[in-house]
Amino acid sequence: MRNSWLKKYAGEAVGTFLLILFGCSAVVIAVTYGHAADLFSAGLAWGFSVALAVWVTGSISGAHLNPAVTLGFAVIGRHPWRKVIPYWTAQVMGAFGGAAAVVLVFGDAIRDFAVRKGIEIGAVGSEKIAMMLAPYSPHPWIVGIDAHAYAIVPVWRGFATELLGTALLAIVVLVLTEARNENSPAPWGLPIGIIVLVTMLTVVTGAHTMTSLNPARDLGPRFMLAFMGFGSVAFPGPRDGLSMFITIGGPLAGGVIGCLLYKFGLARLFARPLPESEQSNLIEPNHGDQVRNHTA
Repeated sequence: MRNSWLKKYAGEAVGTFLLILFGCSAVVIAVTYGHAADLFSAGLAWGFSVALAVWVTGSISGAHLNPAVTLGFAVIGRHPWRKVIPYWTAQVMGAFGGAAAVVLVFGDAIRDFAVRKGIEIGAVGSEKIAMMLAPYSPHPWIVGIDAHAYAIVPVWRGFATELLGTALLAIVVLVLTEARNENSPAPWGLPIGIIVLVTMLTVVTGAHTMTSLNPARDLGPRFMLAFMGFGSVAFPGPRDGLSMFITIGGPLAGGVIGCLLYKFGLARLFARPLPESEQSNLIEPNHGDQVRNHTA
């Protein structure tokens, strides 16, 4: 049993590594080539990154890839509480590894871009460079990093944006994986729905919060930023740490609220009762039936 769970932790780490490697690489290329405001393209890149990670690790760990999803699933009884912290640890470690790989490939390009823009790494305003790895609220290039930008996206609005976005993510994934949903896709088709979902969430929330939706996507790369010398821009981050509160706290709250809304709301709308045998499969995935436990 212990060996089985170790494989699941490894699956979460690998999946989150892939998610960050491809998603952040796309952001680095977009920013350094002057296309940072193209939220649709960014959404597609992140959507395909999540989809690939789900395809690779879904049958290993259930492909949570997101502490908010893991927490929400635990709250509604679809993941054991004693396994929440190990899943979170694996996800953050995978995200850190993905960010390290991005820096390995693009580190010189990132530093060259900072020099060309006259931005000193670690100084006030260098979140315009750090955002290539970690999300900031608001988006440093689209909305800005001054008092006016913070007035446009105050902390409560950024938090609400992340809460709403992550709640929608949890609800849609649960609907798509609902055993009683006659329109739910086959296992290989689920990531296609995730591509559409993440793309549209990025278009809607990208300007306000850079569409974090995932505390590991935020926290893992921040550790890499600290190693790169970003100092207080990495931890606690701008706005006296409130930007990080938005992009980590908002998703955690949204994941829980979305799962609860689904369990006590939408789930009751499906007419066909779910057999007990299928309900048990939702809690701990096995190698025989992974259809209903894929998440993003």
